[in-house]
Amino acid sequence: MSNYNRITFKERVRIEAGIYARKSFSQIAKELGRSTSSITREVKQNRIKVHSPQATYKDCILELQCNESGLCEEGCETFRCRMCRDHNCTEYCSKRITYTCYKTESAPYVCDACNDKRRAKCKYHKYYYLAEKADAKAKEIRSKSREGIRVSQEELQTIDEILSPLILQGQPLSHICSSHREEIGVCERSIYNYIDAGELTISNTDLRRKVKYRKRRKKKTEIKCNKFNYRKGRTYEDFKRYMEEYPDTPIVEMDTIRGTVYKSQVVLTIMFNSCSVMLMILMESETQVEVLRIFDGLTKKIGIRRFRRLFPIILTDNGGCFKNALEIEYTKNGAKRTKLFYCDPQASWQKPHVEKNHEFIRYVIPRGTSLKGYTQEDMTLIANHINSTKRPGLNYKSPYDLVETEDMKKLLEVLNMYPVTADEICLSPKLLSK
Repeated sequence: MSNYNRITFKERVRIEAGIYARKSFSQIAKELGRSTSSITREVKQNRIKVHSPQATYKDCILELQCNESGLCEEGCETFRCRMCRDHNCTEYCSKRITYTCYKTESAPYVCDACNDKRRAKCKYHKYYYLAEKADAKAKEIRSKSREGIRVSQEELQTIDEILSPLILQGQPLSHICSSHREEIGVCERSIYNYIDAGELTISNTDLRRKVKYRKRRKKKTEIKCNKFNYRKGRTYEDFKRYMEEYPDTPIVEMDTIRGTVYKSQVVLTIMFNSCSVMLMILMESETQVEVLRIFDGLTKKIGIRRFRRLFPIILTDNGGCFKNALEIEYTKNGAKRTKLFYCDPQASWQKPHVEKNHEFIRYVIPRGTSLKGYTQEDMTLIANHINSTKRPGLNYKSPYDLVETEDMKKLLEVLNMYPVTADEICLSPKLLSK
């Protein structure tokens, strides 16, 4: 019996990293405990092709400046062969240079670590191996391989000759499959699929029970988290053990601020402890759907890799909108983007940074004030003023002054967050005329 296991997403990430590090396929295979041929096959099958913007239908780099004529020897010497519509000049020309780079025809078969890929002189088609896209492509290929009819036309005709007359006689399909199991050779479910695909003489209208029942809805494929065990492996004790093992991991704290009406508009606050920058994102309601919408939106805007670097772990409370831990931790494609931990119940002091920063928000929006009517632009304005405030705990610098990484700068740019000059900072209700 074969012990072969499919290549996982984590292994694809390591393959991508190995290619960037210019490791040979044999080195990567040894690290993963797989054969070199498996790595080679994986890269060649699941690489992504990016066509050259200069590419033409002739598939020759020299087409636009080529002056060759008379290549086909049919008496049309007065015309340039590249202008001919009757013949493809590339079939006759010995000077042809295709858009396929010779480097991609041997290991590593991709341009990830190539020094010429961004130079203007490189006009070839490019190939890239990206773990996330490779994983999605492999799943799509595997899914399509299971579609369609898997029996020959002769076998299908035999099944039709047995089934159709008996169905038209009023016999139940289960009875026919039981009586002619060896002759039919396929299961009852497969026969339903053949009928749906119109491969048999009979149709769904000939099946009594089929026309009586509505088509069942497909089960959602998204990862779900049981509401009773969402804290398993994610408690505050688990968080402390994780930090002992990885002490240099940046921590992100997350919470919400409500207005006067429960489950109306709320503000999602995200605090980066490394620089004390706080994000304020307005949600229409305090629900899991809204939180996932925000996380999916941020992932799409800044990319999964940057998201992982900015949000390696998130510490939050036990609010109902945060209980769907798996969908927060993973994208819809199953790619991991963060690690979630929960504080103990009634222990807000376990995430002190974001709780302390809420004090600044209450300077502008006092307790008891409804959030109805506020916009995301208002929340961004408040966040800009708070993040521009210099503090003794930060050595009299503002959170924006402590931003150093390109990842954080990109996130602030995407969210339209920018510093406010010291004299213009306003932390009172006057900041917003609501």
